[in-house]
Order: sequence, then structure tokens, then C-alpha cells
Amino acid sequence: MNKYFIIIALAIVLLFLAACATNTDGAAVKMVTKYDIALTKVNRLDENIGKAKAPVADTTLVDKVRYRYEDDIMRTIWSATENGFEITLYNPTDKIITIDWDGGQYLDYDNIGHRLLISKTKDADKDKPQTPSVVSARGNMVETITSADHVKLSSVLGLYVREPLLPTDYASAVRYNGKEMKLMLPITIDGVTHRYEHIFKVINVRQIAAKSTGWFGL
Repeated sequence: MNKYFIIIALAIVLLFLAACATNTDGAAVKMVTKYDIALTKVNRLDENIGKAKAPVADTTLVDKVRYRYEDDIMRTIWSATENGFEITLYNPTDKIITIDWDGGQYLDYDNIGHRLLISKTKDADKDKPQTPSVVSARGNMVETITSADHVKLSSVLGLYVREPLLPTDYASAVRYNGKEMKLMLPITIDGVTHRYEHIFKVINVRQIAAKSTGWFGL
């Protein structure tokens, strides 16, 4: 009988070791796909804004590369991942800025348009009208943006699940290197709406090791 207990114990240990393949630090290794996405250009679809500066890389954060863009109306800092976009907008004027999210659009790598969804909107309300963001004079805001079409109701969980805008499987992801995505945003100031086209480009696709937080990679 003791022999059977020993065999079972050994089998459990072997399964544990196989599931927790570790590196030299003893941490479980899991490879994840990462995209490096750059804001390469901002087109203003009207010519009544004044002087603008081309996007430039912002390296003030150690773990995130962001991109700055500014003109006479606003100053922005952008970052993008496979899950969506983050914007920090500063209003340097003495007038109120309004962003109509429902008037904007995400154009994917195949140039197919999608409705925008911001973090302040509940996933269950993804198809309902969204409240425009208002940035006061000399004020600022931070918002994350994704595609409403990539928020799906899971038939298994009964909850809304946010799908990435780009594939997370590395074998599929490498084919998106060099692809472009666009974000269209209408910015209204002093009663005049200016339409901006932000062009983002995948400049690199890579894999990195991520440390798990528990046994069996969980």
C-alpha cells in the first residue's frame, strides 16, 4: 500500500514541475505578446487651427513610451497598446474644449470603422449615446479609448468581455507589424468643431517573459 502512495506522490510532483516550468530565478515563465505602437502623424481636417507640432516620442515614463502632439488648441500625450488608446489632454486656452466621442471613430488595420467607447461608459451601455467630455480652460483630462465592437457579451460568463484590437497570439501578431490604425476625434472650441485624424503604426511585435503570480501559472 505504501508503494502506491509513493507512486501517486511522485506523479503529483512530476505534474507540478511540468506545469511550473521555471527560469533561473525560480519564477514561472509565461510568454506574452507586446506591440510597440507609435503615433506617427496627426492630420487636421481643417486649416483654421494655426501652428502645430508633429508628434514626438515622450520618454518621461520608464515602462511606457508615449507621444506628444500639440497645436494652438490643445496639448496631448498618447499611448497605444493592443487593448486601445490612452489620451491625456491639456487645454492651454481660456475657452472650454468639448470632445464628442460619438462623433469620433476608430479605423482598424483594414480601414473598417468602429464606434468609440471610453472608460467612463459602462460596457453594457456601449451602444447608447455617450456624454461628451468637457475640458475647462487651463484644465486637463485623462481618458482611455477602445472600440465598442470589441466589447462582447460572453455566453459562458454572462458578462461583457473586452477583446483586444490586435491578436495576442504571437504567430498571428507578427503579421500586423507595419499595420496602421486611425483614431478620428472631433474637438470643439469656441463653437467651432475641428476634426483630427491620428495615425498609429505598429513598429514592432515582440514576446516578453511575464512572471506568474501563483502556482500552475495562475
